Amino acid sequence: MDGAASFCGSFCHNIPSICDSALPRVLLMIVSLLCADVEALQVIGGSVTVEQGGTAILSCYVTGTNDDLIQITWQRKTREKPHNDNFLTILPREGVQFVNGGDDRFKYIGNFNDKNGTLQFSNVALKDEGSYTCIFTLFPSGNQKTEIPLNLLGIKKHKTKLYFKYCGRLFVRQTFHHVARMLTNCVLQLS
Repeated sequence: MDGAASFCGSFCHNIPSICDSALPRVLLMIVSLLCADVEALQVIGGSVTVEQGGTAILSCYVTGTNDDLIQITWQRKTREKPHNDNFLTILPREGVQFVNGGDDRFKYIGNFNDKNGTLQFSNVALKDEGSYTCIFTLFPSGNQKTEIPLNLLGIKKHKTKLYFKYCGRLFVRQTFHHVARMLTNCVLQLS
């Protein structure tokens, strides 16, 4: 008995020509599929939380594809602009192009050749809170995108003076963080 015949057992004795030609190929294909490292196309982003006035990194990149990258487009839907609109496009030769006027707070820190569309967003304001969408135009698979929610934390500094009683005494503070810390300490002292 040859290798294929011994593997098939009595089945191959009945139809040796099928076992000798088809079975080894089918087995090889099954083993190849089981051993293959399959990586699906994914656009990776994530949620971002930043303090008002801080800097946010809007991370966005593609993995699992050898498709050609044609362009990267950024859209936003914010408190100030409640309708989704394109605000930035990144092209291989031309680089970063703003749509409807530039915004110096955005800086492209990704790498087009690495399929990385990451943006650095400085001096984030309350009006900027919302959803940012990163869209990769790939050939031949088409547009692939991910949505990145941008959330803002409280107020960094309060412009007016705050008058409050702290454990029975009157104080004046300039920032919200100092007041919150002192009130927390007061509650802890009273309990």
